[in-house]
Amino acid sequence: MLYEKLKDYANSGTYPFHMPGHKRIAESGLPYEIDITEIDGFDNLHEPCGCLARLQKDAAELFRSRYAFALVNGSTVGILAATRAMTKDGDRVLIARNSHMAVYHAAELCRLDTEYILPDTVDGSGIFASVSPASVEKMLKANPETSLVVITSPTYEGVVSDIRSIAAICHRYGARLLVDEAHGAHFPFSDSFPKSAVQCGADAAVTSLHKTLPAMTQTALLLTNDDGLAKEMQRQLSVFETSSPSYVLLASVDRCLTFLKDSRGAFDDYTRRLLEFRQSATSLRHLSVAHDELINAGNVFDFDIGKLCIFGNGCMSGRELMDTLRSDYHLELEMALGDYALAMTSVCDTDEGFDRLINALVDIDSKCKAADHPKTITASFLPQKRCTISEALNADGEMRDIDQAEGKISREYVRAYPPGIPIIAPGEVIDCEVLRQLMALRTAGNEIVTDNSAFPLISIIG
Repeated sequence: MLYEKLKDYANSGTYPFHMPGHKRIAESGLPYEIDITEIDGFDNLHEPCGCLARLQKDAAELFRSRYAFALVNGSTVGILAATRAMTKDGDRVLIARNSHMAVYHAAELCRLDTEYILPDTVDGSGIFASVSPASVEKMLKANPETSLVVITSPTYEGVVSDIRSIAAICHRYGARLLVDEAHGAHFPFSDSFPKSAVQCGADAAVTSLHKTLPAMTQTALLLTNDDGLAKEMQRQLSVFETSSPSYVLLASVDRCLTFLKDSRGAFDDYTRRLLEFRQSATSLRHLSVAHDELINAGNVFDFDIGKLCIFGNGCMSGRELMDTLRSDYHLELEMALGDYALAMTSVCDTDEGFDRLINALVDIDSKCKAADHPKTITASFLPQKRCTISEALNADGEMRDIDQAEGKISREYVRAYPPGIPIIAPGEVIDCEVLRQLMALRTAGNEIVTDNSAFPLISIIG
């Protein structure tokens, strides 16, 4: 049934403004003929010395790093393995609060003591701004025993931090820097995009090939320039990644690398399409595509022009805009939150795709009327931490309705999805600000997700 359902969707005419970055340009059908295991002549991903070693060497050269590990469990496994390789049980780590859940799970599994940096927001948008070097230095001064700093750059919305300055500060205080660069795999292939994290001095970075490049879902790379760290990363990948890696996915990585070896013309066309789209979008009267307000924001270091944040500006919510584009124009976007919807683009998008999107937005814009829709809501506070994530998860607990849990300590993550950033993490106090934030998100129609999938019930330390 799944195969038929996928085939029906592929033939529906719906255009994908969402990941994966290959945008379904490959031939249809499942590639059973290349789905093999580690037979003679096909190497072993956990001890590569043949064709897979050559694949990883090619990836390292293309992504301008000394080492590149091919991942078939997504950037998630890279984050888990890199975190474990760069810390010891009980270490203090500094994490940007807008990190992916994989970062929190790494802290949980490695029994790390977390401190958080909460980025500012871009005025009027609800979008997280860059992590400032000054905030990193302030936290490292207050927590000199910190062994690892983890930040997300670019963010889901395309906001990039000053990795070069942050890396220098981390190293000055004896900490390493891991960058979740899952959404920035395309950065090294055009000067129109920001510099990649490892190029800027990060000790390690994970990047998802499948998000913005022509590669299948779950394909990613773990990158580093550190010889000793690379050896430990290989060991940890053998712990966290499947012992039966998919050769179909590895072949997808190989084909993606082949594409990238001669990609200058393709990326020139891609950036041209982006610039033409953004120029056309300036004619919108009610809707808007964020650009100048991000490029010129004092708390945004850099921005990925491949992310299209489309704001309803009070005329319609992001969810309404996303639903309208799907139902009336057969355009599927990546996500919606509060006042905006996000279209993810890639080098595989076409002139037709961009034309369909701008024509749809112009049509919707012509029908817009002023209305009172909720603005995007972003967590602008850090709850009080009473214990580590792993301590909270291992404590005895009970279920309580969230409205009767004020003052209690959470035993689970509570997050709005999308984008999945925790409002509260295990070990943190459910105070009045947490409750206010959750109420605002629920009122705005956002889905609230917990580990037990029973919200508004929540597990607390009993």
